[in-house]
Amino acid sequence: MNQPSPRRAPLSLWSLTALACSVGLCPVVTILGIVLGFVALRDIRETGRRGRRIAIAAIIMGAIVTPLTTAGLIGWNNWVREPMLKGPLGAIQAGQAGDIQTFMSAFNDGTAAEASTFLQSLGNRYGTLVSIVQDPDGEALWTADGGAISVPYRFQFSQQLISGAAKYVLLDHEDDGGIPEIVLRFDWVHIGEEPVLVFPATARDRAL
Repeated sequence: MNQPSPRRAPLSLWSLTALACSVGLCPVVTILGIVLGFVALRDIRETGRRGRRIAIAAIIMGAIVTPLTTAGLIGWNNWVREPMLKGPLGAIQAGQAGDIQTFMSAFNDGTAAEASTFLQSLGNRYGTLVSIVQDPDGEALWTADGGAISVPYRFQFSQQLISGAAKYVLLDHEDDGGIPEIVLRFDWVHIGEEPVLVFPATARDRAL
C-alpha cells in the first residue's frame, strides 16, 4: 500500500507581500518591503512555512530600490516640480542680487548683456522680486511632444504684483527622432505689460 506523500508547508504570505512592496516606486513602500521581509523570516522560522528565499530577495531588492526611488523623488521635486510651481524665482532673485551667471544658468539661451538689461529693467520698473505663484486664472500649456510647458505666473515685486509667464523645458526632442536630451532649464520668461520684458530678447517672438 502506497504511503501518502507529505504535505508541503504553506507559503508565507508575509514573504509575498514583502516582495511586492520591495519593487514599488515610493521609498516608503520599498522600506516597508524590507521590514516585511524580516517579519516574513520570523514567521517562517516560527511556523515552518515556506518562502525564506522570497523574503531574503525582498530585503535585498528593497535595499537596492529604496535609495534609487529616493534620489528620483528628490530630483523630480528639485528639477521638475519646484521650477513648474515657482518659475524662475531663484534665478531672478540671484540676478537682482548681482549673480548674473546663476541667472543665466537657469535659461537655455541669452547673453550677459541681455541678462543685465532685463534685470535692470525689472528693478527700475517693479522693484525687487519677492515671490512667484502660478496664476489661477491662466492655463499651463504643454508642447505637442510633451517636452516643455508654458506656465502663467503672478510675480510679486516689492512695488507691485505683475502677471507674466515662463516656458520650462524638460526634454529636447531631436528632429531626427533620436533619444530626447534632458534640458531642465527655462526657454524664456516674460513679465509685465507693454512694453513686455522678455528674456532672452531673442525669444520675444515665440514668448508673446
